[in-house]
Amino acid sequence: MSLTVFDNHTVELTKYPRIYTDKEVADKIMITFFMHEPFLKQVASSYENAIKYHNECKEYFYTFKYQGNVKTYSAKEIIMIANLKISGKQFMQKIDKIYYYLIRNSPFYTSLFEAVSKAKTLYFQARDFIYTLNPPYDFYGGKKGGTYTGLEIMEVYAYTQYLVSNRIIKELPEPSF
Repeated sequence: MSLTVFDNHTVELTKYPRIYTDKEVADKIMITFFMHEPFLKQVASSYENAIKYHNECKEYFYTFKYQGNVKTYSAKEIIMIANLKISGKQFMQKIDKIYYYLIRNSPFYTSLFEAVSKAKTLYFQARDFIYTLNPPYDFYGGKKGGTYTGLEIMEVYAYTQYLVSNRIIKELPEPSF
C-alpha cells in the first residue's frame, strides 16, 4: 500500500522507518515527535504565553496533561520552571520534571515542525531544502541524528499522519533524569 505525499508523489508504507540503515533512529525520532505535534505545540506556546501575560501583568494558567497526570501552572511557575538549573531535588513531582524538559527542548521540536512547512514551500518552488536532525540529549542521550531532504521530511510526515489517523501512536520518550 502506498500513501500520497503530494500530487502524484507517493511513498510505500514499508519505507519508513528505514530499518537497518544509518537513518533508522532518526526516522523513529521524527515519527515520534510528529505524532505528538499538537500537544508539543501547546507546551511550547504555554511558555511563550506565560512570558507574554506575565509581562502584561495578567493572569495566565496552563494545565499540563501527560500520561494521566494533570497539573496546572501559573505564568510565574512556568517561568520559574523554565529558568531553573535542574538538580533532581528542585522538583518534587515527576510531572514537573517532564514539563521542564519539554519546555527546555522546545527549540528542537518546534524547528522540526517548522521544517515540514519549509520543506513543502521550498519543494514547490523547486528549491532545495536540507534539515539536520540533532536529537535532544535529554531524551536520547547522544544518539545520532541525520540529514534530510525536503522530500524525505514530507514523506516521513505523511507516513506519521497515516499512523496517527489509524491510532498507531508511540508515546513520547521520557527524559533521563
